[in-house]
Amino acid sequence: MEKAIRIQCFQNLANYRKPSSFIIKETFPLPPYSTVLGMIHAACGYTTFHPMKLSIQGINKGTISELYTRYSFSAGVKYEEGRHQICIEDEEKYGIFKGIANVELVCENQMIIHVVPEEADFETVAQSLKYPKKYLSLGRYEDILDIEKVDIVNVHMEEGTIARRNMYIPVDMKTSWGENLIGERHTTVYNLTKEFEITKEGLRRWKKENGRVRAYYYPMGNVLNESYVDDIEEDAAIIFA
Repeated sequence: MEKAIRIQCFQNLANYRKPSSFIIKETFPLPPYSTVLGMIHAACGYTTFHPMKLSIQGINKGTISELYTRYSFSAGVKYEEGRHQICIEDEEKYGIFKGIANVELVCENQMIIHVVPEEADFETVAQSLKYPKKYLSLGRYEDILDIEKVDIVNVHMEEGTIARRNMYIPVDMKTSWGENLIGERHTTVYNLTKEFEITKEGLRRWKKENGRVRAYYYPMGNVLNESYVDDIEEDAAIIFA
C-alpha cells in the first residue's frame, strides 16, 4: 500500500442498520464496508462490482432513538377492514399495515475513510468523490453525507501510533498489533458485510470470500505497536485496509 484516497466527511444523523434488527432498527457505530462501497459505486456510476480496500474510522456523540412510519405487508394477503390500515386495489383488494416503530441514529458522526481502489479505477474514484454529480448518502437514502475534503495521501508504516478515532480493524490483521492486541474478550467484534456478487438468477449474494469481514471496533486513545498512517501533517490517520 503506497497511496490512498482519504475522505473527511460528516453526518448529522444516520442509521447503519444491523441486518438482524427488525422491531427496532439498530445501528452500527460506523458504516459497514458494504455501505461505504455502495456509496462509492453510486458516486462513480459503476453498475458492476469494482473491488477496493477500505479503512473506516470516526468519532460520534452517541445514539438517539427516533420514531418513523412503518409499512408492512405479505404478498397475496387480502384486505380486511379493521385489520389493515391501507387498502391497495388491483384486480383484488390487498391489505397493508401502517404503524410507528423506532430507529436508532448515530449523532454527529465525524469520519475519516480511506479508499484504495484498483490502479485503473483510482482517478475515477478520486474525481467522483471530489465532484459528485448529486448529493451522496451513507446509510438510509435520506442520510446525506457531507464530504468536507478529499485528499490523495501517501501511506507509510509507523510504530507506536495512537488511535485518534474509533475504527474497524479486521480480525485477520491482528498479528500486526503484536503484544498490544486487546482481544475479543475486551473489544466488540462485528460481522460486517463487504463484497457481493450477482447470481445467474439476478439475485445479490454475499461472496464466500470477502463477502463478510469480522472486525474489531477498536476504541480511540489506545496505542498500536505498528500500523500504516497517511501523511496529513496536522491530522495523520491510521489505516487498516
